Amino acid sequence: MRIELSGEDAWSRALIHTVRTDGSDDRRVTTDPGPADGCEWTPDGSWILLNTEQFSTTPGHAQLARVRPDGTGIEQLTFDERVNWFPHIAPTGDVAVYLSFPAGTTGHPADRPVELRMVDVDDWTSPTTLVALDGGQGTINVPSWAPDGSAFAFVDYPFPDAPSPDDPAA
Repeated sequence: MRIELSGEDAWSRALIHTVRTDGSDDRRVTTDPGPADGCEWTPDGSWILLNTEQFSTTPGHAQLARVRPDGTGIEQLTFDERVNWFPHIAPTGDVAVYLSFPAGTTGHPADRPVELRMVDVDDWTSPTTLVALDGGQGTINVPSWAPDGSAFAFVDYPFPDAPSPDDPAA
């Protein structure tokens, strides 16, 4: 996959494409003018998971979605006040982990109190917060599951004078 960026403030208009490993057959998957990012295939190849602002009227309010590789069937998966990014599905295909920023966060900045949340892929509406930590950009941007789905890696980086992840003002 590749992300198409162009012009000033390109991330606000990023689109997702699929492309073969030899560079041929470049196809646009998302078409909404708002940003789409953090894409990843499901293990069976039938869906692409992503984060998008397509379903929100509030700028920056990214939620998770999935779309078929041909660009059809896009559907929203998360529906909450938090800003959700980087869905990573386990190789077993049964659960996914994603990065969740506080409500009102725009983009995916570093140095924020965030949560890593896990969901059963059959019920994205009932996440479990696995850990609240200092992080943001770089915490779980890339697929990081163990090959057998038994564990995943993430980055927790403390930053000076950070608000507590439990602080409602954070």
